[in-house]
Amino acid sequence: MNYKRRKSIDVDGHIHEFTFSVYRRMPVFVRDPKCAELFLYSLDRARSQLKFSLLAYVVMPEHVHLLIQPSEGCTVARVLKAIKQPSSVRIRDHLRVANPSLVAQLVAPSKGSVENRFWQQGGGFDRNVPDEDALGNMINYIHMNPVRRGLCESMFDWPFSSARGYYPELSDPPPIPIDLVG
Repeated sequence: MNYKRRKSIDVDGHIHEFTFSVYRRMPVFVRDPKCAELFLYSLDRARSQLKFSLLAYVVMPEHVHLLIQPSEGCTVARVLKAIKQPSSVRIRDHLRVANPSLVAQLVAPSKGSVENRFWQQGGGFDRNVPDEDALGNMINYIHMNPVRRGLCESMFDWPFSSARGYYPELSDPPPIPIDLVG
């Protein structure tokens, strides 16, 4: 199968909206919510290591949306590798113990053998966010994703989202803190 490769435009200061999916679009994050927690842990560690700004996120059943601003001189490829590689290892290790039948579905044929996989090939999507209006729309789009899918009634109800971070008056903070825009 031929997968499109992710195309990134690395310009210092640009904000990027990423979308990437679990292999075969398997709803791993709702079948085992610990997997979403492990992804968020990896995301937060990558942010600490690479010093990028995390502006919004949502972990859906089978994919993830992130809105980030890489630090000066840090490439998109480096950021994605720092997020996806450790999260893949942590989640697969967890599933080997907690749900072996699920992890067994996350293998891909590869040159006469099989390859362990967590993320879908091709790198996902990368969109540069060109201006403040587009940024506000993207933040809203990310946070409303679970509502549009019928997974919850309010964007504040989805447990793996940064939506609550934009409303400090809410008593329940998001799972990992965000860097507020503006």
